[in-house]
Amino acid sequence: MSEKPYLEEQSLGRFLRERLDPDIVADRQIPGLAQKFRPDYRSERFKLIIEFDGNQHYQRAEHVIKDSARDAAMEQASYAIVRIPYFVQLTPPVICQLLGDRVADTSPFKDFPHGFIADTVVFPADFCELGIARFERDLDRFSYIAADIIDSLANAVESKGDWRLVFPPSMRRRINEISHPSVL
Repeated sequence: MSEKPYLEEQSLGRFLRERLDPDIVADRQIPGLAQKFRPDYRSERFKLIIEFDGNQHYQRAEHVIKDSARDAAMEQASYAIVRIPYFVQLTPPVICQLLGDRVADTSPFKDFPHGFIADTVVFPADFCELGIARFERDLDRFSYIAADIIDSLANAVESKGDWRLVFPPSMRRRINEISHPSVL
């Protein structure tokens, strides 16, 4: 199986081992934690949990709710939590925001644009209501790349021919506010 040009959970693990902590633990329970969570990646050196949030973390309300509960439990166990949405790439500003000075090499991990670019991507039109709210929080959290993300949606509208296949009606105003009043 060939590696994809965009960030995915496996390539994130490679990045974290190469640039953050060679002893990073993947998909293992946290010792001493009552809950049986298995975070995507855990660095004991930095007391850091890194989660890659694929599309299912936006499509299913159950995932959104469980993620909040997991974050609270891991924070209570003194871990910092970093969540990376599937539509965000590890560019220097993103690396700096998410990992700070823990990573010396902030060169881009892959040369792929932010947003909903891949052929098989799941668009916000297919997110559940809690997923849409999460996506909007992510747009705020990554405000410095929000226009890139919205641009990708605008491009998808052009290729799909109908904006309702790309984003839900509840996001129309937000899309227009960020950069694309001509999308609709």
